[in-house]
Amino acid sequence: MINKKVKTKTQNFCKLVSVFISIFVVSPAYASDWIQCAYLSQIEVNTCQIPSYPSARYEYAISYNTTEPLPVVCSQWNVGARIYNKQPFMVLSDNPPVGMSYGGFIFYRGTYASDDGTATCPSGEWRHRYWRLTQDNAILTDVYGSNGCFGGNLPVYCRARKEASTNNILNFEQKRLAQLPESSLLKSNR
Repeated sequence: MINKKVKTKTQNFCKLVSVFISIFVVSPAYASDWIQCAYLSQIEVNTCQIPSYPSARYEYAISYNTTEPLPVVCSQWNVGARIYNKQPFMVLSDNPPVGMSYGGFIFYRGTYASDDGTATCPSGEWRHRYWRLTQDNAILTDVYGSNGCFGGNLPVYCRARKEASTNNILNFEQKRLAQLPESSLLKSNR
């Protein structure tokens, strides 16, 4: 009888350890690394997606005013598409002692804005603006500058979402490895 209780407790403990390991140790922070998968001009305005990398399976990022890819959201509201950074970074910070603000960038096309990219920009370009948060958490875009028609040649990065299936992650890793020079592959196997 005592042996049976010990065995059951041991089995339950092993199950708990197994769950703990699978959640906290084996699970990566992200399913995969960022790879360049397109250019901003290749995001379809009507779907807010890169055809080969649907947003249901992949996250997007843009490296703009930073040295690393910043995760972005491509949203549609009534009309057009807007692509903006998820996490604010410091803007208006050329002289930090005078002041800084959290903010970022937005690219838009197909909206009702009078300066919208589809009305005034060459094919593939988006309208660009900077945005910043005020002390009241209002978002301002009109007085902080714009690069006008811009961004079509900006690299867009993709990575498989955490909840992506194992097949999706494996396919993504195969694409990532295919982009590496052969010498990199040889070095990584040593």
